[in-house]
Amino acid sequence: MRIEELTPAHVRRAIELYQELAWPVGSAGRDPAFAARLARAQSLEELLLHFEQLELEEREGSRSYLLRLGNQRYPFMKFVVQEYLVDGEFFFTVDTHDNLDVRANAPDFALWQELKLYNRELKARIEAAWHAAGLPTYDDLRTLCEDLAPVERESEKRIRIALVDDEKSVAIGLGALLRGRGYEVELFHSGESVLERLQHAPRPDLLILDYELPALDGEAVLASVRADPKLKDMPVLMATASSIQLERLGPINGFLRKPYPRKLLFTTIAQLTLRPSRGTPRGG
Repeated sequence: MRIEELTPAHVRRAIELYQELAWPVGSAGRDPAFAARLARAQSLEELLLHFEQLELEEREGSRSYLLRLGNQRYPFMKFVVQEYLVDGEFFFTVDTHDNLDVRANAPDFALWQELKLYNRELKARIEAAWHAAGLPTYDDLRTLCEDLAPVERESEKRIRIALVDDEKSVAIGLGALLRGRGYEVELFHSGESVLERLQHAPRPDLLILDYELPALDGEAVLASVRADPKLKDMPVLMATASSIQLERLGPINGFLRKPYPRKLLFTTIAQLTLRPSRGTPRGG
């Protein structure tokens, strides 16, 4: 939804639907005083003062506003108002904010995995409720990208990209944009599925890898890629909305902080798929 069309009523309705699902009647998570403060906001700018605003990167970036609303089992889940891929277009999403580094040998690992599954299922229900209410979600982002793809069409580039993102609507939208730019694109929604695909030819010229994935996350996928002699030299572009320590990852060739504008994505891909010595596409 264009920022000029987004109103306080849209945001308040999104929060209301979120809380109905995350904090059922009788649970202790709703704050009447907070709801009253939101109700007094006369403009979108005034309402967004209650949100945390992510600082834009020094390079080109997109705007995000986060509000920690939690749920009855986990206090850190957030409602996010986010500009993504298209300048001036904002979408509502849920950040489960549960990417803590809990290792498989930790005594509470199984409980942590169960909680993460609960959060992911709750996120899906909240976003479905928003979509049914006509609020802007990643389903709208997917449609917008599919509409933009033929308008921005470029010639075939003979470059194969494997794109891994568990946000299926985002992955489909990105796939449409990249195919419109002339790339061959294969979509994956889990680390396990892309690792299985990478064992077979023809292998991609670039792996675009989301850090936050269910079960096998981006860090684990990257470690497997770098440990495989057949894959260790494959360029990897890591994307994440999380704050991570890059030095803990294996070697990566590029990094994008979500949300990012599509022009930054296109520029980064072009840089990573050129042969350093000849300046020609890797797929050529």
